[in-house]
Amino acid sequence: MKKTVLVVEDQSSQRKIMVEGLQRAGYLVFQASDVRDANSLLHHQKPDVLVVDMHLPSGDGTEVIREVRKLSGAPVPVIAVSIDLAILNKNLMTTYPADAYLSKPFHPKELLKLVEELVGVSL
Repeated sequence: MKKTVLVVEDQSSQRKIMVEGLQRAGYLVFQASDVRDANSLLHHQKPDVLVVDMHLPSGDGTEVIREVRKLSGAPVPVIAVSIDLAILNKNLMTTYPADAYLSKPFHPKELLKLVEELVGVSL
């Protein structure tokens, strides 16, 4: 069975690049552009990995991270993405409790490497 990834990114061009790269690597990818849609998807299709932009127009990525942490079963690894380097600063990890951090701009291979590490497989 394919591993699943939920990508939450409001900028459609960046979301498209992430989704296409993950799909080419063999992942089943769900996508959302805002907090409401992301939280809805989390409850209908629990992903194996969550990739979430920390700055969304309808809220911020921490809301999605808090929601995924509430889900029962095995914890879902989280990759927090942001252009704001301060958010990704190691001193702020407790504020934005993700398993990995990725600063924009990044190459799709960087995202794929992190997803593979968190899922524990290379497809």
